[in-house]
Amino acid sequence: MIATLEINLDNIKKNWLYLNKISSEKTQTGVVLKANAYGLGVSKVGPTLWEAGARNFFVATIEEAIELNRYIPKNRKIYVLNGYSERHKRAVDNFSIIPVLNSPKQLSSFLNFHSQKKACLQIDVGMNRLGFQERELRECQQKIKSLNLDLIIGHLSCADDTNSPSNKLALQYFRAKTANLPRIKKSISASHGIFLGKSYNLDVTRPGIALYGGIRNQGLLEVITVQLPVLQTHEMNPGEGVGYGLTYTTKTKKRVATLFGGYADGIMRNLSQKGFVHYNGEPCPILGRVSMDLITVDISHLKTTPEKLTLLGKSQTINDLADQAETITHEILTSLGTRFSKSYKN
Repeated sequence: MIATLEINLDNIKKNWLYLNKISSEKTQTGVVLKANAYGLGVSKVGPTLWEAGARNFFVATIEEAIELNRYIPKNRKIYVLNGYSERHKRAVDNFSIIPVLNSPKQLSSFLNFHSQKKACLQIDVGMNRLGFQERELRECQQKIKSLNLDLIIGHLSCADDTNSPSNKLALQYFRAKTANLPRIKKSISASHGIFLGKSYNLDVTRPGIALYGGIRNQGLLEVITVQLPVLQTHEMNPGEGVGYGLTYTTKTKKRVATLFGGYADGIMRNLSQKGFVHYNGEPCPILGRVSMDLITVDISHLKTTPEKLTLLGKSQTINDLADQAETITHEILTSLGTRFSKSYKN
């Protein structure tokens, strides 16, 4: 018996179409497929989104770009967010990959080998992570003008907080620093940024987690279902403990089920004694600690002994599970293990 992960490709496509619909008419809605499409499988998700109409694809590494190139047609653009180094030279030449230049060193290296190839430039708009600082923009002004520049991007640090003043400040700064390049496309919004308003959409958006159901919004659909098989059930008497450390002790008689699935499969240890699985909409609390391969849950209230229980689905979304684990949906999705039997719907 094995845990299963079902991915609804049709809902991923519908989510992209929804995001495209609510964006500005002139905006091109891109897609972020880094980390193997957030763990859902770039070989399936990539072509699905290309069929929906996406033509701008963003990945983290050159290796991810080469992999994606295998699955989508050539009339597309693939941007590598983590930058450029000399070891990328052959891939840029052979696969028409567009690196995102994040520093003066990357800019100089790229110009040495690819003065005519398309490039993307990132400006740091306040996150202090990747991108050109204000001083670096001034110092590299002539080199930047010599680029065959396809796109300029920034990244909002607080887009998930609609009330954060940093969003407006970042947009104003980005507009000011790109004003001397009016013909070059601009992008500052990832998933949450799209919902800040059309003034943030600019020329290209870069949704990732929103495509996969990781943002609470009435227009977005759930994408994944995870079911865990029941390996064993038994009765427990009052005063007995469960799992490593016996951190949970029964106060009454209970019927419990041990399920295949643990922190090796993305069921975070932080869900110990506060997470849930579901059976036909009925929540079954996790008892004791999550271990590497197993969790134990309370099924005392169920009228039947199930063969499997649902970790993620209609009754419990990735947003719900992220709340229980005190983390973000990105971490939930990308942590789902390789031991699941993966299938695709539609």
